[in-house]
Amino acid sequence: MVRSILDTEKQFLDKLIEFRQNSSDFKKWNKVKSLKSDSIDYAAAKKKSSLWSHLKLILIGLIAYFCYWIELDRVILESECLLPSSELLQEFFRPPVTNCSFCQIDNIHVRSNLSEDDFYDQYAYSGRPILVSDGMRDWTTSIFNYNYFKNLYQNRSHDGENCQFFPYKTGFLELKDVFNMEPDRASFKPGHKPWYIGWSNCDPTISKALRQHYKVPYFLSQSERTSDDWMFMGSPGYKGAPLHIDDVDYNSWQAQIHGRKKWKFVPPPECWYECPKSHTITVEPGNIFVFDSNRWYHSTEVMEGEFSLTIGAEYD
Repeated sequence: MVRSILDTEKQFLDKLIEFRQNSSDFKKWNKVKSLKSDSIDYAAAKKKSSLWSHLKLILIGLIAYFCYWIELDRVILESECLLPSSELLQEFFRPPVTNCSFCQIDNIHVRSNLSEDDFYDQYAYSGRPILVSDGMRDWTTSIFNYNYFKNLYQNRSHDGENCQFFPYKTGFLELKDVFNMEPDRASFKPGHKPWYIGWSNCDPTISKALRQHYKVPYFLSQSERTSDDWMFMGSPGYKGAPLHIDDVDYNSWQAQIHGRKKWKFVPPPECWYECPKSHTITVEPGNIFVFDSNRWYHSTEVMEGEFSLTIGAEYD
């Protein structure tokens, strides 16, 4: 019963997002809004909605508390818990966006030779995504691949408060599982299950080794807020991260080291009326993509060809 209710909530959110993405005019949207005044006791409906919202929050809180005491991460990954995913909880408790000017755009800008002044004046804190086509100047990250990271993390722990791991739908429970997978699957051989994962590095020794091959992007100067490095890696032609919104402290940049990745951006529900368009862009090797992942719903898909590897960090 509880799973059914939560699945219905998630399906409803997905349908709303799909509807808003595919709508080419406001007639349907305005018709939906007009239902509030057509043979509906809106006051009663609002009261009922408010009651259900409170009950929903209490229910989810109890489920989350229950899951916490039975090893939340492991149980969710093994699909034994009543709570289907953390994304739904995050959506309920996400602070609402009050200014939708960031998504009132016609397209995503692609720039090169971007000056620091232009970046900070137009993009850094506006929430507007930008792709910098020559962002990886003088980097030597072409040596990064699965075996490079496997050797780098050999006999090292990935435990700690800031050591996050995103298995998505791979079945891996922790980062060491990734580096212990069978060689044919690791090298994306046909007939083996594809995979896509992400993790944050919290080992200073590893960070030092990584940063020998890349530095803060030239248009960012020295404004990085954290030394934590993020890595996302996976099979060509495979879905990456599903549509979601983040809960991080700052804006972020992501550099495409290998492969090609298609990004999709959807405004948050509270901005759908003011921002009718979703946006897609394909990021190529050598590109750096900058965006506010706390305000845009986003998903990724690895394109056919080479495996995908992305590295990023936050800036203030």
